[in-house]
Amino acid sequence: MKVAFCAAEVAPFSQAGGLGDVAGSLPAAISRFKSDNPVEIIILTPLYGLIDRQKYGLVQTDLSFSIQLAGKGYSIGIWQSQLPNSTVPVYFMENQELFGDREQVYPYGRPEWELEGFLVFNQAVFELLRRLNFRPDILHVHDWHTGSIAATLSDIRPFDQYFSRTYSVLTIHNLSYQGIFGETNCLREGILKSNAVTTVSPTYAQEILTPRFGSGLDEVLRGCERKVSGILNGIDTAHYNPATDASIADHFDVNTVSTGKKACKAALQKTMGLPIDPSVPLIGFVGRLVDQKGLDILLPAMRTLSEQGIAFQWAFLGSGDPLLEAAVSEWVARSESTRLKIGFDSELAHQIYAGSDIFAMPSAFEPCGLGQMISMRYGSVPAVHAVGGLADTIFDVRKHHPLGNGFRFEDYTVDALVELFIAAKKLYENKTEWQALVQRCMRENHSWDNRAAAYIEFYEQTMKPEPTVIQV
Repeated sequence: MKVAFCAAEVAPFSQAGGLGDVAGSLPAAISRFKSDNPVEIIILTPLYGLIDRQKYGLVQTDLSFSIQLAGKGYSIGIWQSQLPNSTVPVYFMENQELFGDREQVYPYGRPEWELEGFLVFNQAVFELLRRLNFRPDILHVHDWHTGSIAATLSDIRPFDQYFSRTYSVLTIHNLSYQGIFGETNCLREGILKSNAVTTVSPTYAQEILTPRFGSGLDEVLRGCERKVSGILNGIDTAHYNPATDASIADHFDVNTVSTGKKACKAALQKTMGLPIDPSVPLIGFVGRLVDQKGLDILLPAMRTLSEQGIAFQWAFLGSGDPLLEAAVSEWVARSESTRLKIGFDSELAHQIYAGSDIFAMPSAFEPCGLGQMISMRYGSVPAVHAVGGLADTIFDVRKHHPLGNGFRFEDYTVDALVELFIAAKKLYENKTEWQALVQRCMRENHSWDNRAAAYIEFYEQTMKPEPTVIQV
């Protein structure tokens, strides 16, 4: 089976969010999965100015061509590298005008430029596949940025022998981003014309069929419900490994987590300027500072806990809505127990996972979430809202669930979140039970290798006349 993976961002070359993680990890897992139908997979992505060509070993090929779009010509050059620790080739499409000046994957404030760039990239995909003599069985596209690839394939398949046996799979990583430009909705077009649609968790696949989570596309999705499936994301367990992570203060595994996390916690407290106190639970937050991530109930919950004299420490890392950045900063200025670093810092993110006791993800909605999987890998107990992938991966220890691996709340309210943190602190003070919970978290396996089989099965089903819905 041949698969062409098309994405706007691919870690570690370019990344703005979870899509980059998926595009940088899933293809490698699929390529090394042993099955009766082995997969040959390649990745196609734009060459942005932000990509360090020397660092990642990009090599300019002798492939180049021009395409026409809306009466304008665009020259495309091709560079090549491969995913680290894999044999998966990555082809980068170069156009200086559209991508060369980009220091961000998504040029905020310039929507027309963003649309033009991705439309050109999408059209160039078909020409590049011909030049590579790579005739895919599956074109796997992601979010609105590459949605028009599925639409174009649907239009040309009846007349183009080269792609007559190619099927499209569209993965929705976050339905709230749709690529709406005037009357054009890029994601809607991709949903309607793709052969199959996946989302990044089984629960989110059901949620998006409802008005509450459907972001205005729930009716469209209900109309093609038979082709919508949910496959849970995974994480790169080699990259996120407390036994080898060079970013953290001490290495540990499930058997040495008690001493290892103690050292990592003290180091994090020092780095963030918090009092070094092992007795106070330290809660970490790594993510975008936007309404989706639950800041509208988390900040009031923090105030309530402080007013009640219930001691926690808080370590925030992220950026986003300037108003929310200011709100967290204001709280930090008045609190000796809260610290914030605005921006993205990969090393500090790893230190927060390793040094925190609890990891907060009170998201209003969360298609999958990777933070809860990563935090468990480092023995930081997740505290989550029961939506999307959070509901699929975290089971509340308060309900004596046999798989209890964290805390989760159902009602999206400040009171429910306060109650959760109070319960977590009470359990934290029982060192024996807390240690058992931490070790249960660390024994979870959310590696991409566990998801590869589901994707290969999904690809095979997509090529059949009536795709079967898969929930994994």
